[in-house]
Amino acid sequence: MYERFFFLKEKPFHITPDPRFLYLGRKHGEAIDLLSYGINERKGFILLTGEVGTGKTTLCRALLDKLPRGTESALILNPMLSDIELLSTIVADFGLKPSGNAPRDHIDCLHNFLLERYASGGNAVVIIDEAQHLNQAALEMVRLLSNLETEREKLIQIVLVGQPELREKLKLNQLRQLNQRVIIRYHLDPLDLGETAAYIGNRLEVAGSAGSVEFTPDALSAIHRGSGGIPRMINIVCDRALTAAYISSKRLIDKKVTGLAISELESEGYIAGRSTDILAYLEYTPHIAASMFLLALLAGIFWGPFILGLGAGH
Repeated sequence: MYERFFFLKEKPFHITPDPRFLYLGRKHGEAIDLLSYGINERKGFILLTGEVGTGKTTLCRALLDKLPRGTESALILNPMLSDIELLSTIVADFGLKPSGNAPRDHIDCLHNFLLERYASGGNAVVIIDEAQHLNQAALEMVRLLSNLETEREKLIQIVLVGQPELREKLKLNQLRQLNQRVIIRYHLDPLDLGETAAYIGNRLEVAGSAGSVEFTPDALSAIHRGSGGIPRMINIVCDRALTAAYISSKRLIDKKVTGLAISELESEGYIAGRSTDILAYLEYTPHIAASMFLLALLAGIFWGPFILGLGAGH
């Protein structure tokens, strides 16, 4: 709706996991480098966690694009599967056709495929998104698949991607064997203020902005506070702010525009009702602080002698 008004080629703040828009700041850059290292060095199990909306799925899609030639991949986006269904889905995602329907047929087929990849100098990786939803039987199947190895190296690399509760699930006594095999772990934290500003600038640039959209420093601070530094929430706030600016025929996104967007999102339940109050508080904080200091000074002048007199009386 607002793309033409802001001279953009496309919407910069959609929430689909498009790797083109991946912002490789320090956190996401470290994550993708560490995951790439774990896969290329055949470390077996890799764990990536982060809060909802921190960009885990987008990062995984970008990771697939970075895999070296000869690396086959399977991406599991729906982990609400039984152990047998998970095995079948992995085999099918690799494009394999087992000789039968029994689990043993699937495992043998997968094993032969992995041996062929290894013999040709290739590799294979399975990425399981939203892995916190895997039940214990499915997680045990994942552990068993990791037993497909040579005497020296793992034939299959498995990346478990999920919310923080995945880490807690892996601490269960029943899953200790799996937890002990996770060699590489990374947790994606929310973006700080500087990263939030860079993230917004990156998405605008990818969408074709050549300075046609400008966010003021106050607006960026408001967006960071309102979103908590969560990329998905940043997208939602920025999209709403651009819509509000378009309706008002403004190309400068200031604190007033972002305040309106955040207020609307709060009323719709997207954001906890705190950001607007914080904005109002910060706006008047210097005056409040000065007034409190003046009152304290006056109190000291007028009441100080009296208080000292009471102390002397004792």
